[in-house]
Amino acid sequence: MSSMNRRKFIKQSVVVASALLTMPIEVFAQSVAKKVVIVGGGVAGATVARYLREFIPQVALVEITIIEPKRTYTTPFGTNEILTNMRTLEALTVEYTELEKYIGSKIVHQKALSIDNVNKHVLVADGTQYPYDYCIVATGIDFEYSDVVGLTSQNNAEVPHAYDMYNDGSTEQIEILKTQLSNMENGSHVVLVAPKNSYRCPPAPYERASQIAQFIKEHKPNSTLTIIDSKSSFAKQDSFEKAWSELYGYQTNNALIRWRAETFIDQIEISEAGKKYLITDEADRIEADVVSYMPTMKASKFTYDAGLVQSGMGAFDMAQRWCPINPETFESTMAGKQGIYVIGDSSRTSLPKSGYMANSQAKVCAIAIVSAIKGLTPLPESVVTNGCYSFVGKEYAISIFQKFKLNSDKSDYTLIPQNRGTSPLEADALWRKKEAEQGHAWYANFRRDCFGV
Repeated sequence: MSSMNRRKFIKQSVVVASALLTMPIEVFAQSVAKKVVIVGGGVAGATVARYLREFIPQVALVEITIIEPKRTYTTPFGTNEILTNMRTLEALTVEYTELEKYIGSKIVHQKALSIDNVNKHVLVADGTQYPYDYCIVATGIDFEYSDVVGLTSQNNAEVPHAYDMYNDGSTEQIEILKTQLSNMENGSHVVLVAPKNSYRCPPAPYERASQIAQFIKEHKPNSTLTIIDSKSSFAKQDSFEKAWSELYGYQTNNALIRWRAETFIDQIEISEAGKKYLITDEADRIEADVVSYMPTMKASKFTYDAGLVQSGMGAFDMAQRWCPINPETFESTMAGKQGIYVIGDSSRTSLPKSGYMANSQAKVCAIAIVSAIKGLTPLPESVVTNGCYSFVGKEYAISIFQKFKLNSDKSDYTLIPQNRGTSPLEADALWRKKEAEQGHAWYANFRRDCFGV
């Protein structure tokens, strides 16, 4: 995909949603404003709030409440570059002030505890109940530790997944990982355990590996990195491997980075001296000095507690760990959960679990709710977009852009065939540098679309 076509693709992906601004703002046959309560103020939650207000500007017609415990939000996309000092947490952190102004109401900085879908309210930690006509759940992912002996939510910081951002002011895991890499001896062995499908990206595991490799190359040149992966392939693999070959000696005798496919970790041991040992399903014992372990991912604990996951609160069910939804509207299909929508990473679809896709799903959901409020049928055809820049080295980025359309039976989404859609393998250094520049420009534009800043 050429640079010009890629810019056109990004522009079109925004137009798909903005075209709905032509939907008429007619006189509503209602005496009381409809109430929309959004649980979660990340990419999906912020975007759906902004677009609901975009489509219905009148606060008197639709009241929007966001329930989000954090007072700031750190974007997960961009965090891998913290490892190489290309970004900082401060630069990736946004305030909610502009979002509050735009939606016309204060964000409730409380933890949501439960949804009462009989009496139609959301309960928060201080005991307040927020009534709703439509409830949107955008609470991201959680981690499952039961499939690895010796790994827990308590000790995961010792082998940091570096995904979620803490709410309590303690050190972010990405900073913990950065410190571990900085403090390790030159000649150390670093292991990154990639997550099983399906998983949230960002922070992308293979971009993370690339950033670790760049750090090693610059600061610990006698060290090595091994990616342990249960999968036999991964997205943009040919582009990543080409980059690794050019930058880090991949698949040579002096390779700085190695990828070990179809390897399952059954157990992890952490010694008092800080050594880590990963035991595979074939009893292979892998020693490492620094480990970034990305556990199996599942829908957020809140969605489990709210009864939005089929496996409920029983034993972990790998096949049923996401929230079933109607992909045309993202409304929950669980019995008794009408009027509750699940968007972003917790929803069960064939779509990638990316920030770009969470933003796209939020727009589809906003369209569906606005259409329901206005009594507009049928719904516009659902076409959602996904895009991702991966920074694999200094001034070296690769990208992928995709479009998906709703199946004719409205059961899920299908990738729309197009040309390659990813960075050309034969691209030269100038192209890679321009991709990196475009990626940083994309970040600013995308963040503004989600949060207004």
